[in-house]
Amino acid sequence: MDTKKIRIGIVENDEYFLEEVKDTLSNIDCVSDVLSWNSAEVFLRDPKHKTLDILFLDIMLPGMNGMEVVRHLTEKFDGTKVVMLTNMNSDEMIFNSIKNGALGYLLKSELGEMSHIIDVILKGGAMITPTIALRVFSNFRRPVDKPQIYLTDREKQILELLVKGKTVASLAKFLDLSEHTIHGYVKSIYKKLQVHNRSELALKVQEYSIL
Repeated sequence: MDTKKIRIGIVENDEYFLEEVKDTLSNIDCVSDVLSWNSAEVFLRDPKHKTLDILFLDIMLPGMNGMEVVRHLTEKFDGTKVVMLTNMNSDEMIFNSIKNGALGYLLKSELGEMSHIIDVILKGGAMITPTIALRVFSNFRRPVDKPQIYLTDREKQILELLVKGKTVASLAKFLDLSEHTIHGYVKSIYKKLQVHNRSELALKVQEYSIL
């Protein structure tokens, strides 16, 4: 392990898992400081986020999700090395993480790998755990077919505004429609894209270039 002392950050909204991560990191010799935030928005407002050597980032955060955060960091602060944390062994998320600039992808059940991942990343490498590596190699062996998704012009308009963060109430006012009507469109969009919340919606839109 590199003897240089480093500062690590964690963005995680599960307070119990957050404490578990902190305990794990406290036993790694090269770690001097561990900073934490419970949302992407709070993290990005704190100027300390620019001082990190490595960031462990929950991929499915409420509000702005981890995929959006890693893309922002890669574009604005390329000195921060990001490792994604997730409970979901999802092919889409794995490849989106890599595409957006993450250097590691760690299942939350594999915290024992943290010390090794930090060592590899500090030496200029990238790291995915064996469980994730299996998913990556499996994808190289089979074609990935994008689903055909057909949206009406109105649904596309509402989807674009949803992805930008508009609420149902603000959509209704902006489009001069009732909230009941907007709810109907949102329900149809969720059904067609096979998602259940805004985080999943944003990921699907990005992955399949829907807009």
